[in-house]
Amino acid sequence: MAQTSDSNYIQIITYIKRNPALTPAEFYHHWEHVHAPIVAPWADKHGVKRYEQIHVSGSMVPSAATASAPNAVSDAELPNEPVPFDGIALFLVPDLEKFMEAFKDPYFVEVIGPDEQKLIDKKGVGSGILASHNGRMVPVVDEDRNPKQEGG
Repeated sequence: MAQTSDSNYIQIITYIKRNPALTPAEFYHHWEHVHAPIVAPWADKHGVKRYEQIHVSGSMVPSAATASAPNAVSDAELPNEPVPFDGIALFLVPDLEKFMEAFKDPYFVEVIGPDEQKLIDKKGVGSGILASHNGRMVPVVDEDRNPKQEGG
């Protein structure tokens, strides 16, 4: 098994729904070429080890977002039927509490938050965050290491 320092990090997986005013192509373009560049300095400032986007669509039964998504505010009851999603955001962080505090940063409030209003379905289920889960990262295969060389 690959042994890296990633095992000391928390992986956050967030399912997002695009703003219905955007086509899927517009959403993916904005997310990658507009949103990601404004998220990057904030993520770097707050110790995020990795931020990744998965441009994928599917459907899932929404679940209440964990504390890893303080931008998922919704008072509405969650549906019991699958709802379409348009992407998955992945964050690898050393400390979940510090990550949550980062959402209070004026840069997030004044720059990233308003861009989210354009990008995700803030009027929909979970304010566009259908689910967010987090857990300890357990690396198994690492491109820099061959598991067979480690007794596998």
